[in-house]
Amino acid sequence: MPDIELVKPHSLTIAKAKALVQKAADALAEEYDLTSEWHGNTLHFHRSGVDGQMHVTGSEVRLHVTLGFLLRGFKKTFVDHIERNFDKFFAEKEQKGGGRAK
Repeated sequence: MPDIELVKPHSLTIAKAKALVQKAADALAEEYDLTSEWHGNTLHFHRSGVDGQMHVTGSEVRLHVTLGFLLRGFKKTFVDHIERNFDKFFAEKEQKGGGRAK
């Protein structure tokens, strides 16, 4: 069972949502030394003590992260950072009219 589970609703196309997920992953990779790769619409990421995935659909991004024993004490810090990145990247895009065409 994952230690962290978050759902971020969005009104973007899958391609635009995936681009934002990649941006968020790049920001987290820089700070936490994560590596990541896409498998379809799911971005898998990992490093020592962290294993997770972000699955993109047409209406939401689902995040699942499993933390190693030594990192579980930092769970709140990780959640706060992830939520800030998601909010930042998705809010910017949706404010710029980056949603779906009507």
